Amino acid sequence: MKPEERNFQGIWIPRAIYLNTEVNWYAKILFLEIHSFTDNGMECYMSNKYIASFLHISERQVSRYVSQLKSLGWIEETSFNGRKRFPRSLLHFGYDPGDPDMTILAWKPGHY
Repeated sequence: MKPEERNFQGIWIPRAIYLNTEVNWYAKILFLEIHSFTDNGMECYMSNKYIASFLHISERQVSRYVSQLKSLGWIEETSFNGRKRFPRSLLHFGYDPGDPDMTILAWKPGHY
C-alpha cells in the first residue's frame, strides 16, 4: 500500500501498550502499525527492509522485535516468504474513557 492511499490520522496508544515494560518503543510502534491495519480488517504486509527504514533501525532488529511480539502473543504471522511479512494483531482494545487520571500541568497564567 502506498502511503498516499492510506487515510492515516494517527495512532491511539492503549494504556496496556503504553505502560508495558517488556518491549521497547520500537517494538511498541511496530505493533501499533500492524494493529492499525489488522484491527480495521485490512491486510498488513511489510518487508523487513520497509520496517527497518520506517523505524530507522536495522533489519536484524526488525526480526528481533517481530520475534518478541510473537512470543508475547501480541501478533502472529499469517505468512512470511523470506522477504515480506504478513503479520496480524492478536490483541483487541475496547475504548472506555472512564475517569481520566489527573494530569498536572506546569502552566502559569500569562506564560504561553
